[in-house]
Formats: sequence, C-alpha cells, structure tokens
Amino acid sequence: MASALALVLACLGFTPVAAQDKPIELRFSSWVATVHGHHTGVMVPWAKMVEEKSGGRLKITIYPGSTLGKAVDHYDLIKDGIADMGFTTPGYTPGRFPLITVTELPLGLFKSSRGGSLAVMSIFDKHFKNEFKDVKVLWFWVHPPGHFHLAKKQVKVLEDLNGLKIRAATPMLTTMVKTLGATPVSIPAPDTYTALERGTVDGTIFPWEAISSFKIAEVLKHHAAVSLYASPLITYMNQKKYESLPPDLRKIIDDLSGAWGAEFTGTVWDKNELVGIEAIKKAGATIYTVPQEERQRWAARLRPVEEDWLKSMEAKGLPGRQVLSDLREAIKRYDP
Repeated sequence: MASALALVLACLGFTPVAAQDKPIELRFSSWVATVHGHHTGVMVPWAKMVEEKSGGRLKITIYPGSTLGKAVDHYDLIKDGIADMGFTTPGYTPGRFPLITVTELPLGLFKSSRGGSLAVMSIFDKHFKNEFKDVKVLWFWVHPPGHFHLAKKQVKVLEDLNGLKIRAATPMLTTMVKTLGATPVSIPAPDTYTALERGTVDGTIFPWEAISSFKIAEVLKHHAAVSLYASPLITYMNQKKYESLPPDLRKIIDDLSGAWGAEFTGTVWDKNELVGIEAIKKAGATIYTVPQEERQRWAARLRPVEEDWLKSMEAKGLPGRQVLSDLREAIKRYDP
C-alpha cells in the first residue's frame, strides 16, 4: 500500500509540470487576409502578447482568409467550437442581435474608432451582454466612420446616388443606401474587389482603412467623405474553451480584453485610416468632402431610419430608446 501511495503521489506531482511543458493551442479564425490592417495591426500583436504574458503556456494560431469558414458563418463557427476564437460583425447574422445595431444608426454617432469602441464597451454589460450570452465576448469595437467610394461617378449631392448600385452588407446599411436613393447590393467585404471590377456594384461604403486593407484603390476613382455610418465588430471565444482554461490563463486573456482590447483595436484602426487615404492618393483618385449644408440634407433623408429602428425595438419589447440615450451619453465621454 505504501508503494502504491508513493506512486500516486509521484504521478500527481508530475502532472502539472507535464501540462505546462506543452502549450494550450487556441485556433483563431479570421476572414480577412494577412495583408489586412486588422491582421497585421491587431490580431498578430494581440496573439503575441497573450503568448508572452502566459510564458508560452498559451499558443494562438491564426487561420486567415476564411480558411476555416466564410465571413458570414463566423459567429456560429466559434460558438460551435470549430475554432476557439475569432472576430465577426453581428450584421452578418441579420436579426439575431437587434440591440447592438444601434451602433449602425446613420450620421453623427461616432467620430473615431478608439472613442467609439470605448463608448460601446462602457455600456456592454448593461445592454448587450445578454445578446451574446452563448459565447465569451472579449471585446467590441466599431470601425471609423464609413464613406462612399465609387468606381466611375463622383457623388457630391443626394441626387448623384440615384440609380447607383452600392455594396451594403447589413440590413441597416441596406436600408440607408435605399433611403438615400441608391440600390443596395448585399456582398461581404472580402468580395468587394471582384464586385467592383466586374461592375456588379458601382461603389461601396467603407471606412478609409478598407481601401488599403482590401486592396480596392485601383478599382475606385472617386470618394465622397460623409461619415455615413459605423459597424460594430466583436472579438470572442468559444465559451467552453474559455472555461476550460486555468484561472490564471483566463485572467491573462481578460486583462487583454474588455476596455483595453477596445482601445487597442480602435487606436490601430484609426491609424490605418491614414494608410487608406494614402492608397487613394497614390491611385490618383479624388476625395470630395460633402459640405455640412449638404450633409444636413442627407441627415433629413435618413431621419426615418432612426425612428423606424426605435419602433422596431419597441415592437420586440426591447429598450431601444434607453440604449440609444446611454450610447449617446457614452460617446460624449469617450468620443466627443
């Protein structure tokens, strides 16, 4: 019996050491290419920070370019454990996360990715956490305000949009494009270059950084700066995988998430805006800034979009007005 007990104790003493000798591998699924600014500026540095702070006990492998699944499938891809971690925009799963679509309301909510992302994270626990209860949310962020980018025609006033086919990936963007007089075409971001090249669409709406990240500068000749919208994005984990990690490793991920992750990501995206603008200039395209007086016409046209959103939230029994009010207060604090 003494010999058996000694053997058990020896095994128990050996097990933690052996577990630490082999890192826990986490699969991070991404639908953007390795040249995208989010890959080079956020995902790769973040994965490296996690590995370093864990002393090599965590190893994150990034699978870029939709290797593990299409962009529109990413939420369930992580939720169901096909990958351990990833990012997506809730707009790719229409109707599933109604309250977070408040961030997409047109004209005037956000000025920057950093400030906007911090504003959203500050009200996440109060308003959005329940919508994403089946995954472990690491952090939310919003990209910088989006603008119109056209292949052949310059847009200066509302009437210039009439008849144009504009890429719009989410229901909110589809509504905005239609309300402004253009024809929305639903295409995921990675397919934009091909759609523009083939003439499937006449233009798209993106923040500046996307012009460089998706390598579409060469198929665009005109750009209209109007700060039309922003889209929410989420970095998250499979809940069971997160819970399976030792507490000290969960803490490392937690410390590099939340408000810290939102600010880190937003800061990178704001810097990448300059890269996108430089790509536009290098391609010899024109950038037209829509004057404030004309933007007021756009705002008047789009006002029913916000009113309809509020009504739709009320119909679902959701606190849309409170969410919008709290978000605007948070923006005053973080993104004035």
